[in-house]
Amino acid sequence: MTKWVPLCALAIVLTLTGCEGFSQAMRSSSNLLARAGGHELTVDRAAELIAPHTNIPAQPEVVQAVADLWVDYILVASQVARDSTLTAMDLDAIVRPTVDSEMVWNLREQVINVDSVIPEDELRAMYEADSPGGEVRARHILFRIAADATPAVRDSIQAVAAQVRERAAAGEDFAELASTYSEDGTAQQGGDLGFFGRGQMMAPFEEAAFALESGEVSPELVQTPVGLHIIKVEERRSPDFEEVRADYMRGKLTELAQKAEEAYITQLTDTMDVEVQEGAAELAKELATRTDASLGRRAGARPLVTYAGGALTAAEFQQILRASVNIRQQLPQAPEEEINAYLLGLARHEILILEARNQGLEPTEVEVDSLREESRGLILDALRQGGLTDITPQEGESMDDAVERKVMTLLEGILSGQQNLIPLGPVTFALRDEGRAEIFESAIPTVVEQIEELRPGDVQPQIAPGVQPPTGGNQPPPTGGTPPPPTTGGGDR
Repeated sequence: MTKWVPLCALAIVLTLTGCEGFSQAMRSSSNLLARAGGHELTVDRAAELIAPHTNIPAQPEVVQAVADLWVDYILVASQVARDSTLTAMDLDAIVRPTVDSEMVWNLREQVINVDSVIPEDELRAMYEADSPGGEVRARHILFRIAADATPAVRDSIQAVAAQVRERAAAGEDFAELASTYSEDGTAQQGGDLGFFGRGQMMAPFEEAAFALESGEVSPELVQTPVGLHIIKVEERRSPDFEEVRADYMRGKLTELAQKAEEAYITQLTDTMDVEVQEGAAELAKELATRTDASLGRRAGARPLVTYAGGALTAAEFQQILRASVNIRQQLPQAPEEEINAYLLGLARHEILILEARNQGLEPTEVEVDSLREESRGLILDALRQGGLTDITPQEGESMDDAVERKVMTLLEGILSGQQNLIPLGPVTFALRDEGRAEIFESAIPTVVEQIEELRPGDVQPQIAPGVQPPTGGNQPPPTGGTPPPPTTGGGDR
């Protein structure tokens, strides 16, 4: 990220060095694409690195991704060169989510009391009501209504459909009525849909069908996006209770525990005035696209969600984003209401952490040390796969030279497809936060131009898999503890 020089500092530079010296300095810095940990990646070197791999397009996004990887790998390789076992690295930001999850889990075990057994008669009644794994065989008669149909046309179609439904309910042959009136491909089969389970039909259709007994016709017309339906259930079937009893019991106990947990969380948070702040969704999207941004004290303290005695801040949310590639990728495209719901969930999770801490449920220092060692081992394993744990200067090399050689070799392997990305996750963000890294975005177009100049004119590259990782790149070591963003989907057919 480009650093802007204050005007007063610029004036001092001009006064002390003179215009010619300043001009030389500007020309020198303009040839830099990135700087990290005392190392520099020039425009020329970046272009020479990318150009031979003609399956990779000369695009700004590719140059940005390569610069990000270079910065991350230089920083972590420099760390390993100084401390081969990473014993001096601060891993608290990495293990914190796991610590928080442990506290919340301990709180749940302490406050959520659910019976471990459900009486047999109650379990059987639940099974019959739920009909898990159950299927129905149904027929239907469809009256299609075009999306642009006028109110008069809609009323006319509904009137005919209502009359046909009354005839079906009165006992007329449903299959013959379907053959005569239904406007879909099942008409030739008397409207027979065969057996289907839950999640296979549009929600209104499914809800109506599973509410009917065998031989029963829907008491009302059922509306779906394609039109109006009359439904008759011919047959119902379910797995034998004894065959699925154990699995059903486990699932029901989990469901009861979740309900008890939700009731506890609601009771805990209802009096805390939890509220998503105006503009929080937009800020969340911005943070998701710029997770490497350094937030000042004021920006980092901006609340996304407030509650009595605290808030989910921008800085806290940034840490969550840094720990999850999936969340960073999904948020920019998510609707505002889903983002707000996700932020509310994070705030409630934060409240649970505070409550667990208030009840003295924090893990012991020994347990936290164990988590640090586990994370350190995962990081070292990842670095070992990329050849960054054995950094030994060759004859005539300094340690800095050896670091650069290792990193460039790794990048060559990634660009050629012979080496996978090293999953470093939030480690790189922690190193960048120390202020030792900078990417000069203004130099990216120059790199693109030089790549094109170095390549034959008839090259039409296709992007290679894995060349454009997210900024800070790389899946994190397992940390857990953060609820996933909400997703939407369907199962209609």
